[in-house]
Amino acid sequence: MMNAKELTSEIEQHLKDLVARTQAAKASKEVLEYLRFMAKFHRYSFHNTLSIWLHCPHATQVAGYATWKRLGRFVKKGERGIPILAPCVVRKAVTNDENAEPEEQVVCFKVVYVFDVSQTDGKPLPEAPITTAGDGKGLLPVVESVACEMGIEISYKPLQGSHHGTSFGGRIEIDERLDEAGKVSVMLHELAHELLHRGPDRNETSREQKETEAEAVSFIVCSHFGIETAAPNYLALWDATEEAITQALQRVQKTAAQIIDKMEKIIASAAPARESMAS
Repeated sequence: MMNAKELTSEIEQHLKDLVARTQAAKASKEVLEYLRFMAKFHRYSFHNTLSIWLHCPHATQVAGYATWKRLGRFVKKGERGIPILAPCVVRKAVTNDENAEPEEQVVCFKVVYVFDVSQTDGKPLPEAPITTAGDGKGLLPVVESVACEMGIEISYKPLQGSHHGTSFGGRIEIDERLDEAGKVSVMLHELAHELLHRGPDRNETSREQKETEAEAVSFIVCSHFGIETAAPNYLALWDATEEAITQALQRVQKTAAQIIDKMEKIIASAAPARESMAS
């Protein structure tokens, strides 16, 4: 059984291998596959997503042994767990405020094991509600609501040529000629720019890197919600250092997870209203 240090070292080594192969290719199928994988595991950390991918690349739904048991399923005999890192947390009292709740502090990490649904048997899992059939139907107002929550104004107008969207910092223009799925994809791309590239360090990032990060975020979120988009031809990432590529993947995953969480909360909050109208 490996420890946290060994797992971290393994993940970092595989990441270095991934980066090396990425740098050597104009278009990396492996990076594209990893981005698809990130879409399914957006709530996991960067290192844990990579560990799940390395140990079980076909995984779709993972959980611990006890969680599967609560869901009426059991891990098949002989199945090997997927190692991930879990924080060890201690609660510390706030010394300057007697009434304050104790603060949680991560002191170290340990290796725990999860299992993919394919490694289990038992009761069928409840099906998730279908939010799209691959055409973006119903998702556009959700993405618009995310933009509204972020204080970003959205406007639609005919844009020229192959240019379909622009982020201005607090305002986004989208090509009105696009179909609904296209508008969703482009809006997600521009939202990624708003979240990633409007800070004080925006001038330190090349235009190529910004576009690559934004397109990767859009690709992940679209994949999560079942929208098939054209594979961006520069997802092999750009001619950059290993450190820059690693940081970019971490930034992409964090931003995609943030947008997915916001969208899922909006979808969940709208569900009771739809059920009430239907009844």
